[in-house]
Amino acid sequence: YPELQEVAQEVGDSLGLSQYVAEQATERVDFCGVWFMGETAKTIVGDRAKVYMPDKPGCSLVESIDHERIKGWLARNPDAVVISYVNTDAKTKAISDYVCTSRNAAQVLQHAADTHPGKRILFLPDKYLGSVAIAQSTVEPDRVDLYDGACHVHAKIGEDALEKAFDRHPDADLLLHPECGCSTACLAKTANGSSPYQNAYFLSTEQMLHHARSSSASEFVVGTEAGMLYRLRKLVPEKIFHPVSYEAMCEYMKMCTLEKLRDSLEHDRIEVIVEPDVREGAQAAIQRMLT
Repeated sequence: YPELQEVAQEVGDSLGLSQYVAEQATERVDFCGVWFMGETAKTIVGDRAKVYMPDKPGCSLVESIDHERIKGWLARNPDAVVISYVNTDAKTKAISDYVCTSRNAAQVLQHAADTHPGKRILFLPDKYLGSVAIAQSTVEPDRVDLYDGACHVHAKIGEDALEKAFDRHPDADLLLHPECGCSTACLAKTANGSSPYQNAYFLSTEQMLHHARSSSASEFVVGTEAGMLYRLRKLVPEKIFHPVSYEAMCEYMKMCTLEKLRDSLEHDRIEVIVEPDVREGAQAAIQRMLT
C-alpha cells in the first residue's frame, strides 16, 4: 500500500531489500511484505537482529512448491544443480545451490551452467521466469528442467491484457515483469521482430524504475503488481504510467497494513523464526546470489 511505502526506510525489490538488510547494523527489522521476504531477511541477519512482520502473508508462488517433488527430482539427478527464485520459502532455499531474483536470473543460470558443465539444472518454482532466463542466456534449454509454478497475479497478465493496454496507449513503452504469463511468448516475438510491442522490456521492478528514468519515452504500460505504479509515479513524476490491468493486485501483499505495522511495533506481534539448520543452508545459497 502507498502509506507503507511512505513510512518505510527502504522500498525495493527482493534483491535490493536483501542487500539493504545485509548492510544494516540494526537489532530489529520490520518487514512489510510476504512471509518469504521476512524469512530471507532473517536468514541474512541471523542472530544479530530480530525480524518482525505486521502479518503472516503467504504467496501463491511459494505455495506451488512441493518439497517431495524436489527430493524425487534430486534422487533421479544426484549430481544436478538446483536454482531457486528468491520468492521461495527458507526450506527450499536451504536445498538449493543458488538463489536468484528476477533481476539476475539469467546471470545466475549462466554462472551455474558454466561452473557445472554438463550437469542438469532444476529452476524453480516460476516457469515463466525460468523460460525468460533461458532465453536471455546461452544455456542449452535441454539441460534445464522448469518447475511448473507461477504467481497467480502475474500469470493472469496474458497477451489479451497487453493488446487491450496497447490499444489504449499505442505509443507507450511496455515494462513487463518476467513472471508474467505472456513473458516467454512476448520475448520470443520481440526477438524475431514479429511483436506488435517493439518497445517491450523484460525487467524486474527495480529495473523498471531505472528504465523509466533513463528512457526518452514519456508514457509506459506496466505489467506487474499494481502497487508498483505508486512508486513509479512518485519517483518519476514527469512521466505517465498505466497498468496492464488494475486487477493485477496481490491480496497476500495487501495483508500488510499501516495499522498492523503500528500494532507490531507496539506489541512485537509476529516474529520471524528460521531454524538454524535451515538458515545455514539458505544462507549459503543467498550469499552466492549476493556475491
